[in-house]
Amino acid sequence: QKSLCRCRVAAGAQHHAYRRFIRIAIILTQQMPDLPAIFRVEKGSRNRAIPSRQHHAHQTMVISLAQLAQFALPYTITKYVAEFRASDPHRTGRILGMLSLVSIILAGAATLLLLFFAPWIAKSILRTAPLSTALAWSSVILLATSLNGFLMAALVGLESYRSLARAQIASGVLYLVICTAMARWWGLNGAIAGLALSALLQTVLLLRALLHECSRQEIEARFDGFVQEGAVILRFTLPAGLIGCSSAASLWLATVFLARQADGFSQMAIYSASFGLTAVVLFLPNIANMVGMSIINFHKGTGNQAEYQQIFWGNLWVTALILLCGVALSTLYGPALLRLFGKSFKEGYTVLRILLVCTVPQGLALALSQIVQCQVKLWRFLFAVALPRDLVIVFLAYLLIPRLGAAGLAIALTSAWTVALFATALIVYQLGVDLAPRARQVIKNAA
Repeated sequence: QKSLCRCRVAAGAQHHAYRRFIRIAIILTQQMPDLPAIFRVEKGSRNRAIPSRQHHAHQTMVISLAQLAQFALPYTITKYVAEFRASDPHRTGRILGMLSLVSIILAGAATLLLLFFAPWIAKSILRTAPLSTALAWSSVILLATSLNGFLMAALVGLESYRSLARAQIASGVLYLVICTAMARWWGLNGAIAGLALSALLQTVLLLRALLHECSRQEIEARFDGFVQEGAVILRFTLPAGLIGCSSAASLWLATVFLARQADGFSQMAIYSASFGLTAVVLFLPNIANMVGMSIINFHKGTGNQAEYQQIFWGNLWVTALILLCGVALSTLYGPALLRLFGKSFKEGYTVLRILLVCTVPQGLALALSQIVQCQVKLWRFLFAVALPRDLVIVFLAYLLIPRLGAAGLAIALTSAWTVALFATALIVYQLGVDLAPRARQVIKNAA
């Protein structure tokens, strides 16, 4: 009878974990962007000022700079808030306050640097001097995007998904209205100014949601925790930030190789369009991993090994299923989707197919890495996975882009993420999927 009761409890815990995981993922899918509306905004901004090819190169650069400015702080805040919000609210408040100050400092520094060097970047790197005005406006987007990423990650750690979804939906509506109107009035610069304004409004909405949720869960942000919680930065934020910097730098260098070819801007536009469509395929797996990260760390903090393991395996299988369905549908409707960007983009179907293959090892590697981040083994991940992956990207991009253009960059990314998948799987095998790493268990059993 006792054995039967334990089985029923385990089955109930498994059902509860899966139900919680799926319910939260459904809430977050309400943030799915309105792609046709985004395409209309893009088309509205193309009719004036700067051609779309230069615009796509500018978009890629700003996204890379935003990733550098955040320096893994959103990743860190999600993990530690989720892990300690129930078991140690005071420590949660110290970590939240400390990382908030660091986020503001880094975002402000990156914004000032982009604003100061905008003319040089436009002229020397993008080779399009008129883009200096767009880059200056983009410095505001960079500031807001960096802060928004941190605020959203804090809400994820608190599992305040409904508040996050409401803020995202409201900011999405504002984005479409403001950007569409300003793009029609002022061309590309108007679209970017609209993005800056809507991003700042999103910051206000997210900050309000975070303050409300902290009050509800009785968590008070404190700004005197640098001495007590400095190890969080050294053990987690620093290696995670270096991983992000390495990834952003390799992608940026690879796109520079592509942009400097004879038909570089044309190839860059094709790559950006295809990359944007693969981002849609990865949207739901990223949602699953974001949900999984908060829940798996919560169960680590409460010591619930059964649900810890169920969430890990459930997230892995859900990610694999979504990726296979997304790749199949995008391959089938790829030509039609590319035509939404313009008639000339249909040439990018080969690039799209290669990048769709890339989403499979990329998504699976991210799902497996949940164990790595939960056990705080990011220094090992940096040297065993991230750096080899990024070196492969740069090396293969340098070799293949002159001959294959955007397809060469896509092949480089696919090869690199395949290497990363196997390296991540090896680390997870070494650690095991228990709350205590496998090496620690072996030592304990031997004693």
